Amino acid sequence: MIWLAWVLGSVSLLITLGFLLLSIWHLRSLRRAGADRAGRVSLVLALRGDQPGLAALFAALAAQEFPARRLIIAVESAADPALAQSRALADRLPFSLDCVIAGEAEVTAQKCANLAAAMALIDQHDDAIVVLDGDIRPQPYWLGCLVGPILDGRYDIVTGYRWLQPGSAGWVAQAIAWLDHGVALLPRLKGITVLWGGSTAYSAAALRRLDLPRLYARQLVDDLSAGLKARALSMRILTRRALLVPLPSAARGLAFYRRQFQYGWHYQPAAPAMALGVTTLHAFGILLLLAASMGGHVVAQLCLAMILLLRIAALRCHLAVAEKIASPMSGAEIWRQVVMALLPPLTVLALLLVILSSVAARHMRWRDIAYDIAGPEKLSVAWRRRFDDQTG
Repeated sequence: MIWLAWVLGSVSLLITLGFLLLSIWHLRSLRRAGADRAGRVSLVLALRGDQPGLAALFAALAAQEFPARRLIIAVESAADPALAQSRALADRLPFSLDCVIAGEAEVTAQKCANLAAAMALIDQHDDAIVVLDGDIRPQPYWLGCLVGPILDGRYDIVTGYRWLQPGSAGWVAQAIAWLDHGVALLPRLKGITVLWGGSTAYSAAALRRLDLPRLYARQLVDDLSAGLKARALSMRILTRRALLVPLPSAARGLAFYRRQFQYGWHYQPAAPAMALGVTTLHAFGILLLLAASMGGHVVAQLCLAMILLLRIAALRCHLAVAEKIASPMSGAEIWRQVVMALLPPLTVLALLLVILSSVAARHMRWRDIAYDIAGPEKLSVAWRRRFDDQTG
């Protein structure tokens, strides 16, 4: 069996080296950019439930170098606490706040229903529309970087990607942050380019062609469905390397990452299938190397040591990227991530288990709403906690 350890161990080494080289390439090509032209931009934000970070988000939106025209908030009901929170914070914004109530969704995701309701407020005065999530912490250059290529006519859609901030969260969140940083630095292949609902800008013309209110009438998730339709319409889509947007990960764990793979299996199965194949080879390679190293095989020990050194080098790239995007890690955060880098069996096996658990999952819970899922356009609400329900 030692030959299998050499083969799969070499594969693991190559995978680790590949991730490092891609991280270096991303770091070297990371350039901030803004908007050279003025334009009228509306921000669209779908919310549900209590939003403890909303004040920080509003402060970040108020500090944008590129001025927005207005912010449109869409909520489920008038009793939604997010509505009262948004209105209470409205005076902190240097632009207007519009609110819309979507009503309870039954055969589509509540976020999709909220976004569809918000799109009804888009008018002829909007040159670009930016959809964002409530848990991001955008940098001052964020909005200009998003809408610049749209306002100058080069692209129809511009999207970014999340950059999880591990903070002082537990080891599960630390592992998720380590894994997601690697994903964030991968190139976006043309055939499987996806939109990220946390930060995506659309031209007004693109939004009309997409007809999101109709598309979102029956959808499991907003961004993947919009991305698939955009590619079907041959729209020009740009993923900006500079748009790695800080997103606090303290409250995020395995359920968050599992949900991302659930979405992928339903909308773009090639991407999670590729991840499953690579992760399986990587996991078995590391485990066999570890077993051979414990058996005294010097070559296996050297190979394992090289993998650890490459992971430390990758972490150094992560830290450099974090500095460039104005999301530096503290000393305590760095040491937690060093532990993740030095424990490849833990992080790789955790990722493998998350992917496997998502393969045939037919149930999902998001923000106190449980869904039964038969397909990307075949879902129903199994249970929800209503805001006037004090017993659930």
